Amino acid sequence: MSDKPEDGTPALRAMLLRAKPADYGLAPTPELPRVWGAMMEMRIGSADVSLVAVAEGSTSLYFSSGGGILGGGEHESVRAANRKLLGVIEKLFPAFVARDVPVAALDGAVSFAIFTYEGLRVARDTEERVRQKKSPLWPVYFVGQEIITALRLVTEKSTGH
Repeated sequence: MSDKPEDGTPALRAMLLRAKPADYGLAPTPELPRVWGAMMEMRIGSADVSLVAVAEGSTSLYFSSGGGILGGGEHESVRAANRKLLGVIEKLFPAFVARDVPVAALDGAVSFAIFTYEGLRVARDTEERVRQKKSPLWPVYFVGQEIITALRLVTEKSTGH
């Protein structure tokens, strides 16, 4: 994703990348001693899509082409999927490596940026391996898809579609 202002939502992504857990009032808990947030990114057509989940409930979907779904954490179904995602990531913590910046979204790949109390951790695999459950990251991908579905359902419900 670019950080060009005309792209709109990448500014929100950039804010998240600069954020600290204290910005969200977060501290380690028994359930999430290391992880306080996550971002799953994929390229769909010419747009990069970023799914963001923060431990205090914030859940959003951003598109590099502009727009997205903000405020999903106001809905319990989305919050539950958010908690599930962060819990799965906590269990799979060794699959993510420390890095200063996220790995780029690439065609045919799924990238993950994990926000921890010790800093950023990342992972990436091909979408094919993840979908076929041949990647150690597949549980994260599938729960991320559950969040996207929950976001879509609450959006459709609120707009009457």
